[in-house]
Amino acid sequence: MNKKIMMPFMILLAFFAAAPLVAAPAVVVPYTADVSLAVIDPGESWTLGGILHVRGLIAVGTFDSADLDISGAAMWKKLDYTLNTITGQGTMHGIFVLTVDGAGSFEGSFRDRITDSTHLAGTVVGQGTGAFAGVKTMGIWYGDIIDGTVENVLEAQLLFPKGLG
Repeated sequence: MNKKIMMPFMILLAFFAAAPLVAAPAVVVPYTADVSLAVIDPGESWTLGGILHVRGLIAVGTFDSADLDISGAAMWKKLDYTLNTITGQGTMHGIFVLTVDGAGSFEGSFRDRITDSTHLAGTVVGQGTGAFAGVKTMGIWYGDIIDGTVENVLEAQLLFPKGLG
């Protein structure tokens, strides 16, 4: 390269190397929530070789957290699961939407293990929309299926990658 081209390049390089990078630190906010869901659409189900298959089950319910300053939160889930009718073990996966009145939502996916036909445990991850755009939630939940209602405890965190500003 000749000096006429090299000199501006070197000045820019020196400028960017000397300029401090200003970025807000990421913030993590842990929270716990109680989630209660009732089935509103059982989806399709069939049993084959002792394995119960369910596709497209839809459940809706409430999301309550003393750790978060939100009201009017509701959760919707669409899921598929398989369950061994002899051992009571199976797997579940699906999508969810957690809506907070007037603010936005978190949309994501989950994976669960079923034990003893009624106990659930798994992971959840979601992305925020609206006022929660850019915020992520991730965590674990565990719970029980009691008379057609799923009662879960969610231990999770909100991740603000660009800080709270």
